[in-house]
Parts: sequence; C-alpha cells; structure tokens
Amino acid sequence: MSFVVSVMPYAFRKLILYGAVSLLFSIPLTLCAQETGRIVGEVRVIRGDFPGRILVELQFRGAPIASRYTDEQGNFEFDSLVDDAYRVVIRDEHYYPVDELAVLNTAISTITTVSINLTRREAVQKEPLPNRDNGSNPYMVDLAEYRRQFPKKAVKEFERGLDSDRKGKRDEGIRHYEKALSLAPDFYPAHNNLGSDYLAKRDFKSAQDQFEQAIKLNQSDAQAHLNLANLLLMTKNYEGALSSVQEGLKRQPNSPLGQFLLGSIYERLGKFPEAERALRQTLELAPKMSRVRLELVNLYLAQQKKAEATAELKAFLKDSPDDPLAPKVKEALNKLEASR
Repeated sequence: MSFVVSVMPYAFRKLILYGAVSLLFSIPLTLCAQETGRIVGEVRVIRGDFPGRILVELQFRGAPIASRYTDEQGNFEFDSLVDDAYRVVIRDEHYYPVDELAVLNTAISTITTVSINLTRREAVQKEPLPNRDNGSNPYMVDLAEYRRQFPKKAVKEFERGLDSDRKGKRDEGIRHYEKALSLAPDFYPAHNNLGSDYLAKRDFKSAQDQFEQAIKLNQSDAQAHLNLANLLLMTKNYEGALSSVQEGLKRQPNSPLGQFLLGSIYERLGKFPEAERALRQTLELAPKMSRVRLELVNLYLAQQKKAEATAELKAFLKDSPDDPLAPKVKEALNKLEASR
C-alpha cells in the first residue's frame, strides 16, 4: 500500500493528499484544492536578539482583519484565509515599521510564507535596504530610506504599485513596478514585488528573471536565494532549487522556511536521510508549522515506513485539529492503520 501527502512550501502548489492504493483500495484518496489557506511567517531582528513577542497585524484592502503575537522564537500564523493579496504589518515603537505583501493563491499552495527582518529605530541605516522575501514577495517598506537611495519618481511609482497590490490589481501593479524600474533599474524592491506579481500569475519565467535580478543587486539577502529556490522547486528544477536554498541557508542557517525547502527538495531528489534531518530541524525551529508533518508522511511512505507515517498523521491531528485538511488526514490515517 502506498499513498502520498504532497506538501509544497511557500507559494508553490495546492496541498494534495492522493493515493495509488494497491490491492486493498482501488480508489485513490485525494484532497481537492482547499478554499482557504494560511499565511505563515517568521520575524527576526537584524543584528540583535529577538525580544520575545511582537504583535503582527494582518490587513485586507487597507483594513485590519486579524492580529497575532509571535511566539518566543518569532513565528506566527494566520489561517482560514481566502485567495487574495494581504498585508502583514508590524508597528512596534522600538523598530522601523514593516508592511509586507503576502499573496495567497491556493491553486498554487495553501501556505504562503513571509520572512520579516526588523531593524531597531536607534540603528543608523548606512547599509543596503533590508532583506526581502521574493517568492511570496514580502518586503520591508521604509519609504523614507528608499527616497534617500532612489529617484523620487521611481519611489512614487513603487508606492503606486504597492497600492495596486493592496487592491489585488496585479496587472496594474506590474505596470507601476516596471515604470519604477525604467527610472531606477537597480531598485531591487521593485524587482522583488514585480517577481511576486508574476509568480501570482504563474508567469514563472518572468518571475525568475526578477528574482535573479534582485539577488544580483543584493547578494547578501538570504531570502532572495530562498525564494528563488521556492520557484525552482515549483517548476521541478530540483538541482537548481538545491543550489539556491543552500546559498540562502549559508546566510541564514536557522531559517525554518529554508530548512523546510531543503527537506522538500532532498525528498524529491530521493535523498531521504537528508530530507528527514532538514524537516526535523524545521519542526525544532518552528514547532507550529504543523504541515511539515505531512511532508514527513510523504517521506516515510516513500520508504514504506508505515508506523512512522502513522505517528506523523496523528501528530498533525493533535497539533491542528481544526485544520481544513483534518478530515482527509483522518481518513488517510484510518486506511493506513487498517492496512497494517
């Protein structure tokens, strides 16, 4: 007996539980595309220790719809969301404000991830702009800093692109970002956002071009490499994805998102011990990323380790009893236990 739980991290594809159940079951077990998804994120402090808990706000079309405190490691999650463009906002008096775009498209994936780097207000900004996450396209919006480094007209177009993204008008956003780049070709936040809009439209080639340009302009950005790995995994370029995620993890070794990507890539390359180590590391870094357990189910079933797969399905249900996938996971668990 074998069936697979397919979990693609970041903005790759929908989460599917499907089966080629031989002998005992003749009908594949499939999880259809879910109507709701999640935004999962991590918050880090640039050149400093994480303070403990930070309030994160989720906005939709300019209005706040939910708020969460991070856990002690900086992880947070918003669930039961429908497809659209959201803003992840942090307004903490000790840090420069953050306003990041997170596009949820469950036709690609039920999980959109964001990675936020906070900069303390007292720090003097003499370095390149903060890191951005290109795959789901979060970016730190410090327009005052942008205006100091890029032409005012380019920043104005960038702001218009942000406004279009907030309204879900991706084609309009693309036009504004392209205009910004025609005025300032090295304006890599616009490359990031343009890549994100292309990715949301499943224009993978154009998205990859923009992400690669963002990396070229900001070599030290871990998230740029991780997000390119994200796209390459989605398009099944596993060797390229592995190279990119390794570059990202060189810069940010303890990124749960990076470790999740690494495990998923290794699994698809058939490197099962390496995949298990990376996925276990993800759970150590971010215990609330419960869907990592479904990726572990994939891994164990590929090796016919039914007991381990059963344990992970049970752990998923314990951690996320209200998850939209829970009913199908229960069904899969029952069939797996019946086959043992």
